Order: sequence, then C-alpha cells, then structure tokens
Amino acid sequence: MSEETGDNEGGSGKVFLVLGLLIGVGVGGGGGFYYFGGSSDKEETEKTSVEKVVKEDLIPVTFERIAVPIYATRGSGRRYVGNYFIDLHVNVVGADDQILVKRSLSQLQHAFISAITKADLMREDSPTELDIDKAAKILKAKAAEVVGADVVKSVTITKSMRVAN
Repeated sequence: MSEETGDNEGGSGKVFLVLGLLIGVGVGGGGGFYYFGGSSDKEETEKTSVEKVVKEDLIPVTFERIAVPIYATRGSGRRYVGNYFIDLHVNVVGADDQILVKRSLSQLQHAFISAITKADLMREDSPTELDIDKAAKILKAKAAEVVGADVVKSVTITKSMRVAN
C-alpha cells in the first residue's frame, strides 16, 4: 500500500508544479505586457518628437576668411585696432533657405563687413580681442535684414585671427 500512496503523492506534486509554472508564466507575461505594452504611446510620442528635431537640423553656409577692419570706441573717439580674418557659419533650416543664403553671399559679406566696422566689437576686459558673442548677434541681425527675419537661425564665428599691424 505504501507504493500506491507514493504514486498518488508524486502525481499531485507534478500537477501543482505544472500549475505553479503556468501561473508564474502568466503573471510574468502579464506584467511584461503591462510594463512594455503600456509605454507604446509614450514611445510613439518620443519618436515623433525626435523626427521633428531631425527634420530641423541646421545647415551651415560657410563664409571663409572675411577680412574686416576693427575699430574700438574709447571715450568720444574711435581707434583703429587692426584687421581680423573671420570664418563663420550662417545656420539655416532647409535647402530652400540654404540656396537663398548662397545666392545672397556677396550682399551678406558686404553687410557683415559694414556692420563689424561700425560696431564696437572688442571685449571690455581685453580691448585687443574680438567679442565673439556680441559679433555673432550683430551679424545675425544684419543677415536678417538682408535675407529675411526667419531665414537665418544663428550665426557662429568659427575662427577669428588678428593680423599684426
């Protein structure tokens, strides 16, 4: 008789083992679906926002070695500081704006030289060094006058080199 009770206990143990395994897989699968399946709306929103950012990548139009005379205003007079060679990027969004800026290259270069010559762009703490941020703001405003307000997103001065007098 002991053999008969041993077989029954082993059989019911296997049933509980299989039931426990099925319940565990069901709970695990449900939890995984809840965790990963519920965030699909969030992932779609993130994907569309990333696509919008990718579509609005800035395209630089390069201006190389623009020779500009720099004047510093001290008191009531202006003093010639020297010449600078400036490399800069005019950043736009889209091929149409890039073409517009490239077609206006000579007008923009003339406007940039004029704006830099008229403005005091030297750093206050070091009167022989160009204030890059101030120059970029003035050049962006001048570019907006030439090609339109919404065309140029930013102007970045990539290199400025003073030529010895």
